[in-house]
Amino acid sequence: MRPTRAAGLTAALALTGLAVTACGGGAEAEQRPAKSSAPSSPAAAPSSPAPVTEKPAPEAALLKGAAKVVRPEIAPANGEKVGVGQPIAIVFKQQKVSAKLRAGIEGRLKVSTSPKVPGAWHWNETKGDTRVHFRPEKFWPAGTEVTLDARLAGVQLAEGTAAAGDRKVSFTIGDSMVNTVDLRTRKLTVVRNGETLRTIPVSGGDESKGFGTREGIKTILAKEGRVVMDSLSIGIPRNHPDGFYGSYEYSMRETVSGEYVHAAPDNAESFGKENVSHGCIGMSTADAKWLYGLSLKGDVVQVTGSTKPKPMDRFGNGYGDWNLSWEEWLEGSALGIRTGA
Repeated sequence: MRPTRAAGLTAALALTGLAVTACGGGAEAEQRPAKSSAPSSPAAAPSSPAPVTEKPAPEAALLKGAAKVVRPEIAPANGEKVGVGQPIAIVFKQQKVSAKLRAGIEGRLKVSTSPKVPGAWHWNETKGDTRVHFRPEKFWPAGTEVTLDARLAGVQLAEGTAAAGDRKVSFTIGDSMVNTVDLRTRKLTVVRNGETLRTIPVSGGDESKGFGTREGIKTILAKEGRVVMDSLSIGIPRNHPDGFYGSYEYSMRETVSGEYVHAAPDNAESFGKENVSHGCIGMSTADAKWLYGLSLKGDVVQVTGSTKPKPMDRFGNGYGDWNLSWEEWLEGSALGIRTGA
């Protein structure tokens, strides 16, 4: 059996705004990062960054008595501890946000960090949703405390439309966990706080059948534990040679379309030898249990070594934010770098 995706989504995944399709063999990448500019693996930000001068923000446009009011969705949740790759994500579901209003809106999105870590917002429209994400140039330093003060009540988003409610969210960055998957050698290397803890034999997506694992930098979207995976969800009958049905332990979701890192004991003979899945990264139950216990939502999974590269979506299928260079990221910001003060 060669597993791929779960039945159902957690509530947190609604922020990505893309329906589940398949693991590796589903929706193609909508926005593919240019290989020449995508970062190879952003290191943690320095503890003492160079001084930054913020560009002044214009006054936000306010709209009283708006015909339509949209409450933005925000991740991570207040009080969460997340990994170093977790961006701040604000999503205006099925709502366009006027480009000329974005600078004023960014001015109402105050990010404070301890220690001080500069970063920037980046705007994106995918499948009718408008997203604005905040990230530093490099991965968050472990232990950073972050607060978002989103003062958006009554702020105009577009003609006749305003945002609803002020929100304040505080969260903490946990230990640095950067997992690198080499599809060529079929190994996953776990680096925690700069120390290599373990190299795990794995099996990735079968590229010969079009089920390749998306290449690039991803983050863990959710720790879902036991997940039922069914090939019918991607149009493959269970009795087909490529069909499957079963539950898989210690499953951690990387994409909305259904790529997971998980235990795959039925593929044990392939670990470290060949890529046979529909896009997931499978490993032994013992290794998956160990990795699951160490991991947080927002931990980094970087995939390399594809023979037929299928780049990770930048937006709309999880957090592909780190596949943009810092220069590309700043191009999508209305105000540029914010100090984190």
